[in-house]
Amino acid sequence: MKRQKDFIIPFGGLSAGEHEFRFNIDKEFFESFEYFDSERGKLNVDVVLNRESSLLDFRFFISGNFDLVCDRCLNCFNQPVSGEFRLIVKFGKDFHEESDEVVVIPNTESNFDLRQYIFEYINFLIPVKRVHLNIEDCDQEMIGKLENISKPATDSRWDILKKLKTE
Repeated sequence: MKRQKDFIIPFGGLSAGEHEFRFNIDKEFFESFEYFDSERGKLNVDVVLNRESSLLDFRFFISGNFDLVCDRCLNCFNQPVSGEFRLIVKFGKDFHEESDEVVVIPNTESNFDLRQYIFEYINFLIPVKRVHLNIEDCDQEMIGKLENISKPATDSRWDILKKLKTE
């Protein structure tokens, strides 16, 4: 199992300039979080840290695939994902978030844990509507069953009003 310390960046000993880190994200990573819909994903996270005297500028490049369940037919499908994110870490008196992209940590810190940020960025990449890209890839038998179930029953009261509309 991936240990939490695998995602800690010891920036205190790093010189000024760019530093690169690579993380392979798989089922073990997702199992360490209590709430996550899909534990079947393989992703690569490349992190470029630009270390400056007064801040840390992280750029995250995430790419990979998830096995998701189609909302339309309930079959599994492979969903490619990719995205870029930025996180700026400033130094101050105590820990707080100034915005979605800016975090302040105490001056006394010499390490920064990326684990939670990577998890959140991955969640942003998963589509809200999880369906096959082409409806032809869906299980047609299941689609047929759902169409039969979802046909609304007609209400005789509306039939009378429809006649008035056409006359």
